[in-house]
Amino acid sequence: MRNSRNFWRKYRWLWKCAEKPFLTEKLIHYFRQIPDYRCDREKRHDLAEMLVCVTIGFLCGRTTIRRSLNWCKNNLEWLRKHMELKYGIASPSTISRMLSGIDEELALCAFMEWIGEIVDSKNTHLAIDGKALCALCGATEKTKCAATPMILNVVETVRGLLPAQLPVDSKTNEIAMIPELLNLLDISGSIITIDAIGTQTAIMEQIHEQEGHFVLTVKKNQPEAYEEIHTFMDKLEAEAAKKKKGEIPEPVMREYLEKYEEISQKEKNRNRNEYRTCQICKDASNLTKSQKEWAHVQSIGRIRQVRVPVEKDSQGNDVTPSREKGSKRVPAPSAEEGAGKDIPCTALISDLILTAEELGSIKRMHWSIENRLHHVLDNTFREDRSPAKKSRNNLALIRKYAYNILRLAMHETGITNIMTEMMDCFCDNADLREQYVFKGIAGLY
Repeated sequence: MRNSRNFWRKYRWLWKCAEKPFLTEKLIHYFRQIPDYRCDREKRHDLAEMLVCVTIGFLCGRTTIRRSLNWCKNNLEWLRKHMELKYGIASPSTISRMLSGIDEELALCAFMEWIGEIVDSKNTHLAIDGKALCALCGATEKTKCAATPMILNVVETVRGLLPAQLPVDSKTNEIAMIPELLNLLDISGSIITIDAIGTQTAIMEQIHEQEGHFVLTVKKNQPEAYEEIHTFMDKLEAEAAKKKKGEIPEPVMREYLEKYEEISQKEKNRNRNEYRTCQICKDASNLTKSQKEWAHVQSIGRIRQVRVPVEKDSQGNDVTPSREKGSKRVPAPSAEEGAGKDIPCTALISDLILTAEELGSIKRMHWSIENRLHHVLDNTFREDRSPAKKSRNNLALIRKYAYNILRLAMHETGITNIMTEMMDCFCDNADLREQYVFKGIAGLY
Protein backbone atom coordinates (compact mmCIF):
# COMPACT_ATOMS: atom_id res chain seq x y z
CA MET A 1 0.00 0.00 0.00
CA ARG A 2 1.55 3.28 -1.05
CA ASN A 3 2.30 5.97 1.55
CA SER A 4 1.00 3.64 4.25
CA ARG A 5 2.95 5.38 7.01
CA ASN A 6 1.38 8.78 6.40
CA PHE A 7 -2.04 7.55 5.29
CA TRP A 8 -3.33 6.39 8.66
CA ARG A 9 -2.33 9.68 10.29
CA LYS A 10 -4.77 11.47 7.98
CA TYR A 11 -7.59 8.90 7.84
CA ARG A 12 -8.97 7.37 11.02
CA TRP A 13 -12.00 5.31 11.79
CA LEU A 14 -14.51 8.15 11.77
CA TRP A 15 -17.04 5.96 13.59
CA LYS A 16 -14.87 5.82 16.72
CA CYS A 17 -15.42 9.47 17.53
CA ALA A 18 -19.05 9.59 16.45
CA GLU A 19 -22.12 8.29 18.22
CA LYS A 20 -23.03 5.00 16.53
CA PRO A 21 -26.50 5.08 14.89
CA PHE A 22 -28.93 2.22 15.14
CA LEU A 23 -28.78 1.70 11.38
CA THR A 24 -25.84 2.19 9.05
CA GLU A 25 -26.08 4.29 5.92
CA LYS A 26 -26.91 2.63 2.62
CA LEU A 27 -24.03 0.64 1.14
CA ILE A 28 -23.75 3.08 -1.76
CA HIS A 29 -23.03 5.87 0.76
CA TYR A 30 -19.74 4.20 1.74
CA PHE A 31 -18.81 3.49 -1.87
CA ARG A 32 -19.30 7.19 -2.63
CA GLN A 33 -16.57 8.00 -0.11
CA ILE A 34 -14.05 6.37 -2.46
CA PRO A 35 -12.67 9.14 -4.74
CA ASP A 36 -13.29 8.66 -8.44
CA TYR A 37 -9.86 8.79 -10.09
CA ARG A 38 -11.27 9.22 -13.63
CA CYS A 39 -11.39 12.49 -15.52
CA ASP A 40 -14.81 13.92 -16.44
CA ARG A 41 -14.80 12.75 -20.05
CA GLU A 42 -14.37 9.13 -18.93
CA LYS A 43 -17.16 9.14 -16.32
CA ARG A 44 -19.89 7.44 -18.28
CA HIS A 45 -20.77 5.01 -15.47
CA ASP A 46 -21.05 6.04 -11.82
CA LEU A 47 -18.27 4.43 -9.77
CA ALA A 48 -20.34 3.81 -6.65
CA GLU A 49 -23.25 2.31 -8.61
CA MET A 50 -20.94 -0.08 -10.44
CA LEU A 51 -19.34 -1.22 -7.17
CA VAL A 52 -22.81 -1.90 -5.75
CA CYS A 53 -23.68 -3.94 -8.85
CA VAL A 54 -20.58 -6.13 -8.53
CA THR A 55 -21.24 -6.63 -4.82
CA ILE A 56 -24.85 -7.69 -5.45
CA GLY A 57 -23.64 -10.13 -8.09
CA PHE A 58 -21.31 -11.77 -5.57
CA LEU A 59 -24.13 -11.84 -3.01
CA CYS A 60 -26.26 -13.77 -5.48
CA GLY A 61 -23.58 -16.39 -6.12
CA ARG A 62 -22.04 -14.91 -9.28
CA THR A 63 -18.39 -15.22 -8.31
CA THR A 64 -16.76 -13.47 -11.27
CA ILE A 65 -17.09 -9.93 -12.58
CA ARG A 66 -18.59 -11.10 -15.88
CA ARG A 67 -21.23 -13.30 -14.23
CA SER A 68 -22.08 -10.55 -11.71
CA LEU A 69 -22.69 -8.04 -14.48
CA ASN A 70 -24.78 -10.52 -16.45
CA TRP A 71 -27.01 -10.99 -13.39
CA CYS A 72 -27.32 -7.21 -13.09
CA LYS A 73 -28.31 -6.89 -16.77
CA ASN A 74 -31.04 -9.48 -16.25
CA ASN A 75 -32.30 -7.56 -13.20
CA LEU A 76 -31.75 -4.04 -14.51
CA GLU A 77 -35.38 -2.99 -14.04
CA TRP A 78 -35.26 -3.88 -10.33
CA LEU A 79 -31.87 -2.20 -9.84
CA ARG A 80 -33.17 1.05 -11.34
CA LYS A 81 -35.70 1.28 -8.51
CA HIS A 82 -32.75 1.98 -6.21
CA MET A 83 -30.06 3.48 -8.50
CA GLU A 84 -30.12 5.68 -11.57
CA LEU A 85 -27.88 3.51 -13.82
CA LYS A 86 -28.28 6.10 -16.58
CA TYR A 87 -26.12 4.20 -19.08
CA GLY A 88 -27.03 0.71 -17.95
CA ILE A 89 -24.48 -1.84 -16.76
CA ALA A 90 -20.81 -1.35 -17.58
CA SER A 91 -18.73 -3.99 -19.38
CA PRO A 92 -16.41 -6.38 -17.48
CA SER A 93 -13.33 -4.62 -18.91
CA THR A 94 -14.62 -1.26 -17.64
CA ILE A 95 -15.17 -2.70 -14.15
CA SER A 96 -11.70 -4.29 -14.15
CA ARG A 97 -10.09 -0.97 -15.08
CA MET A 98 -12.17 0.76 -12.43
CA LEU A 99 -11.07 -1.66 -9.72
CA SER A 100 -7.44 -1.34 -10.84
CA GLY A 101 -7.52 2.45 -10.61
CA ILE A 102 -9.26 2.85 -7.24
CA ASP A 103 -6.96 3.87 -4.38
CA GLU A 104 -6.63 0.74 -2.24
CA GLU A 105 -6.08 2.64 1.00
CA LEU A 106 -9.18 4.81 0.60
CA ALA A 107 -11.24 1.79 -0.44
CA LEU A 108 -10.12 0.00 2.73
CA CYS A 109 -10.97 3.08 4.81
CA ALA A 110 -14.53 3.11 3.41
CA PHE A 111 -14.88 -0.63 4.08
CA MET A 112 -13.71 -0.29 7.68
CA GLU A 113 -16.04 2.62 8.32
CA TRP A 114 -18.95 0.54 7.00
CA ILE A 115 -18.22 -2.60 9.03
CA GLY A 116 -17.20 -0.49 12.03
CA GLU A 117 -20.74 0.86 12.20
CA ILE A 118 -22.06 -2.69 12.34
CA VAL A 119 -19.75 -4.55 14.72
CA ASP A 120 -17.27 -3.42 17.36
CA SER A 121 -13.76 -4.88 17.54
CA LYS A 122 -13.49 -4.24 21.30
CA ASN A 123 -14.02 -6.93 23.95
CA THR A 124 -14.17 -9.82 21.53
CA HIS A 125 -11.93 -12.52 20.04
CA LEU A 126 -10.00 -11.52 16.92
CA ALA A 127 -8.12 -14.14 14.89
CA ILE A 128 -5.40 -12.96 12.50
CA ASP A 129 -3.94 -15.01 9.66
CA GLY A 130 -2.56 -14.53 6.16
CA LYS A 131 -3.95 -16.05 2.97
CA ALA A 132 -2.54 -16.48 -0.52
CA LEU A 133 -4.82 -14.32 -2.64
CA CYS A 134 -5.20 -16.41 -5.79
CA ALA A 135 -3.59 -19.65 -6.89
CA LEU A 136 -3.55 -18.89 -10.61
CA CYS A 137 -1.92 -15.50 -10.23
CA GLY A 138 0.37 -16.79 -7.49
CA ALA A 139 1.56 -19.72 -9.58
CA THR A 140 2.27 -17.41 -12.52
CA GLU A 141 4.28 -15.02 -10.39
CA LYS A 142 6.23 -17.85 -8.76
CA THR A 143 7.55 -18.87 -12.18
CA LYS A 144 8.92 -15.33 -12.47
CA CYS A 145 10.60 -15.60 -9.04
CA ALA A 146 8.07 -13.20 -7.48
CA ALA A 147 6.37 -13.62 -4.12
CA THR A 148 2.84 -15.03 -4.02
CA PRO A 149 0.34 -12.19 -3.36
CA MET A 150 -0.94 -12.35 0.21
CA ILE A 151 -3.77 -10.73 2.19
CA LEU A 152 -3.66 -10.44 5.97
CA ASN A 153 -7.16 -11.00 7.36
CA VAL A 154 -8.67 -10.51 10.80
CA VAL A 155 -11.91 -12.23 11.81
CA GLU A 156 -14.22 -11.58 14.73
CA THR A 157 -14.76 -15.23 15.66
CA VAL A 158 -18.14 -14.94 17.44
CA ARG A 159 -20.09 -14.11 14.26
CA GLY A 160 -17.41 -14.77 11.67
CA LEU A 161 -17.34 -11.15 10.43
CA LEU A 162 -14.24 -9.56 8.95
CA PRO A 163 -13.48 -6.01 10.22
CA ALA A 164 -10.31 -5.41 8.18
CA GLN A 165 -7.82 -6.76 5.69
CA LEU A 166 -4.35 -5.59 4.68
CA PRO A 167 -2.38 -6.58 1.58
CA VAL A 168 1.10 -7.94 2.30
CA ASP A 169 3.61 -6.08 0.16
CA SER A 170 5.82 -8.28 -1.99
CA LYS A 171 8.91 -6.70 -0.41
CA THR A 172 7.89 -7.54 3.15
CA ASN A 173 6.08 -10.33 5.08
CA GLU A 174 3.27 -10.97 7.55
CA ILE A 175 5.44 -10.17 10.58
CA ALA A 176 5.92 -6.59 9.39
CA MET A 177 2.24 -6.14 8.44
CA ILE A 178 0.63 -7.49 11.62
CA PRO A 179 1.53 -4.34 13.65
CA GLU A 180 0.03 -2.15 10.90
CA LEU A 181 -3.16 -4.20 10.93
CA LEU A 182 -3.39 -3.95 14.73
CA ASN A 183 -3.01 -0.17 14.46
CA LEU A 184 -6.21 -0.05 12.42
CA LEU A 185 -8.25 -1.81 15.10
CA ASP A 186 -9.51 -0.85 18.53
CA ILE A 187 -8.55 -4.05 20.38
CA SER A 188 -9.04 -2.90 23.97
CA GLY A 189 -10.35 -5.84 25.97
CA SER A 190 -10.10 -8.19 22.99
CA ILE A 191 -8.17 -11.47 22.79
CA ILE A 192 -5.84 -11.60 19.77
CA THR A 193 -4.82 -15.00 18.43
CA ILE A 194 -2.13 -15.40 15.77
CA ASP A 195 -0.25 -18.42 14.48
CA ALA A 196 3.44 -18.93 15.32
CA ILE A 197 4.57 -16.27 12.84
CA GLY A 198 3.03 -13.62 15.12
CA THR A 199 4.77 -14.81 18.30
CA GLN A 200 7.14 -11.84 18.37
CA THR A 201 8.12 -9.68 21.34
CA ALA A 202 7.27 -6.45 19.49
CA ILE A 203 3.78 -7.72 18.62
CA MET A 204 3.12 -8.74 22.23
CA GLU A 205 4.21 -5.29 23.40
CA GLN A 206 1.94 -3.57 20.88
CA ILE A 207 -1.08 -5.66 21.89
CA HIS A 208 -0.38 -4.80 25.52
CA GLU A 209 -0.03 -1.07 24.73
CA GLN A 210 -3.37 -1.15 22.88
CA GLU A 211 -4.95 -2.71 26.01
CA GLY A 212 -5.60 -6.04 24.34
CA HIS A 213 -4.69 -9.61 25.30
CA PHE A 214 -3.04 -12.40 23.35
CA VAL A 215 -2.96 -16.16 23.02
CA LEU A 216 -0.06 -17.05 20.72
CA THR A 217 1.34 -20.30 19.37
CA VAL A 218 4.94 -21.38 19.88
CA LYS A 219 6.35 -23.73 17.25
CA LYS A 220 9.75 -25.01 16.19
CA ASN A 221 10.68 -21.69 14.62
CA GLN A 222 11.53 -20.78 18.23
CA PRO A 223 13.21 -24.08 19.21
CA GLU A 224 14.41 -23.16 22.70
CA ALA A 225 11.04 -21.89 23.94
CA TYR A 226 9.22 -24.75 22.17
CA GLU A 227 11.35 -27.45 23.82
CA GLU A 228 11.27 -25.69 27.18
CA ILE A 229 7.46 -25.52 27.25
CA HIS A 230 7.05 -29.17 26.27
CA THR A 231 9.67 -30.36 28.78
CA PHE A 232 8.04 -28.35 31.55
CA MET A 233 4.53 -29.60 30.68
CA ASP A 234 5.79 -33.21 30.57
CA LYS A 235 7.17 -32.81 34.10
CA LEU A 236 3.93 -31.28 35.35
CA GLU A 237 1.90 -34.08 33.76
CA ALA A 238 4.11 -36.73 35.39
CA GLU A 239 4.00 -35.04 38.80
CA ALA A 240 0.22 -34.61 38.60
CA ALA A 241 -0.10 -38.35 37.88
CA LYS A 242 2.04 -39.08 40.95
CA LYS A 243 -0.15 -36.86 43.08
CA LYS A 244 -3.30 -38.68 41.94
CA LYS A 245 -1.72 -41.97 43.01
CA GLY A 246 -1.00 -40.56 46.44
CA GLU A 247 2.73 -40.23 45.89
CA ILE A 248 4.65 -37.17 47.01
CA PRO A 249 5.62 -34.89 44.09
CA GLU A 250 9.03 -33.26 43.81
CA PRO A 251 9.38 -30.22 46.11
CA VAL A 252 10.41 -27.98 43.20
CA MET A 253 7.19 -28.76 41.32
CA ARG A 254 4.71 -28.42 44.19
CA GLU A 255 4.18 -24.68 43.70
CA TYR A 256 3.58 -25.13 39.97
CA LEU A 257 1.21 -28.07 40.54
CA GLU A 258 -1.11 -25.80 42.50
CA LYS A 259 -1.48 -23.68 39.36
CA TYR A 260 -1.67 -26.59 36.92
CA GLU A 261 -4.90 -27.76 35.29
CA GLU A 262 -5.68 -30.45 32.75
CA ILE A 263 -8.87 -31.49 30.96
CA SER A 264 -9.67 -34.16 28.38
CA GLN A 265 -12.39 -33.83 25.75
CA LYS A 266 -13.90 -36.14 23.16
CA GLU A 267 -15.82 -34.99 20.09
CA LYS A 268 -17.20 -36.75 17.03
CA ASN A 269 -16.44 -34.63 14.01
CA ARG A 270 -16.64 -35.52 10.30
CA ASN A 271 -16.67 -39.32 10.71
CA ARG A 272 -13.86 -39.39 13.22
CA ASN A 273 -13.46 -39.25 16.97
CA GLU A 274 -11.25 -36.41 18.17
CA TYR A 275 -9.59 -36.66 21.57
CA ARG A 276 -8.05 -33.50 23.01
CA THR A 277 -6.02 -33.02 26.14
CA CYS A 278 -5.55 -29.40 27.18
CA GLN A 279 -3.00 -28.52 29.85
CA ILE A 280 -2.20 -25.14 31.34
CA CYS A 281 0.04 -23.74 34.04
CA LYS A 282 -1.03 -20.35 35.38
CA ASP A 283 2.57 -19.46 36.18
CA ALA A 284 5.12 -18.75 33.46
CA SER A 285 8.00 -17.75 35.74
CA ASN A 286 9.83 -20.97 34.88
CA LEU A 287 10.02 -19.96 31.20
CA THR A 288 13.39 -18.42 30.36
CA LYS A 289 11.97 -15.92 27.87
CA SER A 290 9.32 -14.72 30.33
CA GLN A 291 12.11 -13.38 32.52
CA LYS A 292 13.61 -11.36 29.66
CA GLU A 293 11.67 -10.86 26.41
CA TRP A 294 8.16 -12.13 27.18
CA ALA A 295 7.50 -10.03 30.26
CA HIS A 296 3.69 -10.05 29.81
CA VAL A 297 3.29 -13.84 29.56
CA GLN A 298 1.29 -15.16 32.52
CA SER A 299 0.25 -18.66 31.39
CA ILE A 300 1.75 -21.42 29.30
CA GLY A 301 -0.20 -24.33 27.90
CA ARG A 302 -0.24 -27.29 25.59
CA ILE A 303 -2.92 -29.02 23.52
CA ARG A 304 -2.53 -32.62 22.39
CA GLN A 305 -4.94 -34.06 19.85
CA VAL A 306 -5.58 -37.56 18.49
CA ARG A 307 -7.93 -38.39 15.60
CA VAL A 308 -9.38 -41.89 15.22
CA PRO A 309 -11.57 -42.62 12.14
CA VAL A 310 -15.00 -44.11 12.83
CA GLU A 311 -15.17 -47.74 11.67
CA LYS A 312 -18.18 -50.02 11.11
CA ASP A 313 -18.40 -53.72 10.40
CA SER A 314 -20.38 -55.36 7.59
CA GLN A 315 -23.56 -55.23 9.71
CA GLY A 316 -23.22 -51.51 10.44
CA ASN A 317 -22.09 -51.91 14.05
CA ASP A 318 -19.63 -49.38 15.42
CA VAL A 319 -16.21 -51.01 15.85
CA THR A 320 -14.15 -47.84 16.21
CA PRO A 321 -11.01 -48.56 18.29
CA SER A 322 -10.33 -46.72 21.52
CA ARG A 323 -7.98 -43.76 21.71
CA GLU A 324 -5.11 -45.92 22.96
CA LYS A 325 -5.49 -48.53 20.21
CA GLY A 326 -6.28 -45.99 17.49
CA SER A 327 -3.24 -43.83 18.22
CA LYS A 328 -0.93 -46.84 17.80
CA ARG A 329 -2.15 -47.58 14.29
CA VAL A 330 -0.16 -46.40 11.28
CA PRO A 331 -2.61 -45.09 8.65
CA ALA A 332 -2.44 -46.21 5.04
CA PRO A 333 -1.15 -43.66 2.48
CA SER A 334 -4.70 -42.96 1.32
CA ALA A 335 -6.02 -42.40 4.84
CA GLU A 336 -7.15 -38.97 5.96
CA GLU A 337 -4.32 -36.74 7.08
CA GLY A 338 -3.74 -37.04 10.80
CA ALA A 339 -6.18 -39.93 11.22
CA GLY A 340 -5.18 -42.65 13.64
CA LYS A 341 -2.10 -40.88 14.97
CA ASP A 342 -1.05 -38.11 17.28
CA ILE A 343 -1.05 -34.64 15.79
CA PRO A 344 2.00 -32.60 16.93
CA CYS A 345 1.33 -30.91 20.27
CA THR A 346 0.57 -27.21 20.20
CA ALA A 347 2.41 -25.01 22.69
CA LEU A 348 0.67 -21.77 23.69
CA ILE A 349 1.46 -18.65 25.70
CA SER A 350 -0.89 -15.96 27.00
CA ASP A 351 -0.90 -12.80 29.09
CA LEU A 352 -4.15 -13.96 30.72
CA ILE A 353 -4.78 -16.36 33.61
CA LEU A 354 -6.95 -18.91 31.80
CA THR A 355 -8.49 -22.25 32.67
CA ALA A 356 -7.66 -25.30 30.56
CA GLU A 357 -11.17 -25.25 29.12
CA GLU A 358 -10.89 -21.57 28.16
CA LEU A 359 -7.52 -22.12 26.50
CA GLY A 360 -8.87 -25.03 24.45
CA SER A 361 -11.93 -23.03 23.42
CA ILE A 362 -9.86 -20.02 22.31
CA LYS A 363 -7.57 -22.22 20.25
CA ARG A 364 -10.54 -23.94 18.60
CA MET A 365 -12.19 -20.60 17.83
CA HIS A 366 -8.98 -19.32 16.23
CA TRP A 367 -9.37 -21.85 13.42
CA SER A 368 -12.66 -20.24 12.42
CA ILE A 369 -10.54 -17.93 10.28
CA GLU A 370 -9.62 -21.00 8.20
CA ASN A 371 -12.98 -22.78 8.32
CA ARG A 372 -15.35 -19.82 8.10
CA LEU A 373 -13.34 -17.38 5.98
CA HIS A 374 -10.44 -18.80 3.95
CA HIS A 375 -12.27 -22.01 3.05
CA VAL A 376 -15.37 -20.03 2.04
CA LEU A 377 -13.37 -17.56 -0.05
CA ASP A 378 -11.61 -20.33 -1.96
CA ASN A 379 -14.48 -22.77 -2.38
CA THR A 380 -17.59 -20.55 -2.43
CA PHE A 381 -16.26 -17.28 -3.87
CA ARG A 382 -13.64 -19.06 -6.03
CA GLU A 383 -10.98 -16.58 -4.97
CA ASP A 384 -8.13 -19.02 -5.57
CA ARG A 385 -9.22 -19.28 -9.23
CA SER A 386 -9.33 -15.57 -9.90
CA PRO A 387 -6.96 -14.37 -12.67
CA ALA A 388 -7.08 -10.74 -11.45
CA LYS A 389 -3.71 -9.05 -11.00
CA LYS A 390 -3.79 -5.25 -10.77
CA SER A 391 -7.33 -5.25 -9.36
CA ARG A 392 -6.89 -8.24 -7.04
CA ASN A 393 -6.77 -6.32 -3.72
CA ASN A 394 -9.85 -4.20 -4.44
CA LEU A 395 -11.67 -7.22 -5.84
CA ALA A 396 -10.82 -9.11 -2.63
CA LEU A 397 -12.38 -6.21 -0.71
CA ILE A 398 -15.60 -6.49 -2.77
CA ARG A 399 -15.75 -10.18 -1.83
CA LYS A 400 -15.40 -9.16 1.84
CA TYR A 401 -18.39 -6.81 1.52
CA ALA A 402 -20.45 -9.68 0.14
CA TYR A 403 -19.05 -12.13 2.70
CA ASN A 404 -19.92 -9.87 5.66
CA ILE A 405 -23.44 -9.19 4.36
CA LEU A 406 -24.04 -12.92 3.92
CA ARG A 407 -22.73 -13.63 7.44
CA LEU A 408 -24.96 -10.90 8.88
CA ALA A 409 -28.01 -12.28 7.09
CA MET A 410 -27.22 -15.80 8.31
CA HIS A 411 -26.81 -14.51 11.86
CA GLU A 412 -29.95 -12.37 11.93
CA THR A 413 -32.43 -14.36 9.84
CA GLY A 414 -31.36 -17.89 10.80
CA ILE A 415 -32.61 -19.06 7.41
CA THR A 416 -29.55 -21.24 6.82
CA ASN A 417 -26.02 -21.80 8.08
CA ILE A 418 -24.64 -22.68 4.63
CA MET A 419 -23.15 -19.82 2.63
CA THR A 420 -24.18 -21.10 -0.82
CA GLU A 421 -27.79 -21.49 0.34
CA MET A 422 -27.72 -17.92 1.66
CA MET A 423 -26.53 -16.79 -1.77
CA ASP A 424 -29.53 -18.54 -3.31
CA CYS A 425 -31.80 -16.70 -0.88
CA PHE A 426 -30.36 -13.34 -1.98
CA CYS A 427 -30.73 -14.32 -5.62
CA ASP A 428 -34.40 -15.28 -5.22
CA ASN A 429 -35.56 -12.77 -2.59
CA ALA A 430 -35.68 -9.12 -3.68
CA ASP A 431 -36.77 -8.01 -0.19
CA LEU A 432 -33.63 -9.53 1.30
CA ARG A 433 -31.41 -7.70 -1.19
CA GLU A 434 -33.21 -4.45 -0.54
CA GLN A 435 -32.89 -4.84 3.23
CA TYR A 436 -29.15 -5.54 3.34
CA VAL A 437 -27.93 -3.51 0.36
CA PHE A 438 -30.25 -0.53 -0.07
CA LYS A 439 -31.28 -0.01 3.56
CA GLY A 440 -29.18 0.46 6.67
CA ILE A 441 -27.96 -2.55 8.63
CA ALA A 442 -28.51 -2.62 12.37
CA GLY A 443 -25.34 -2.57 14.49
CA LEU A 444 -24.49 -5.63 16.57
CA TYR A 445 -23.52 -4.49 20.06
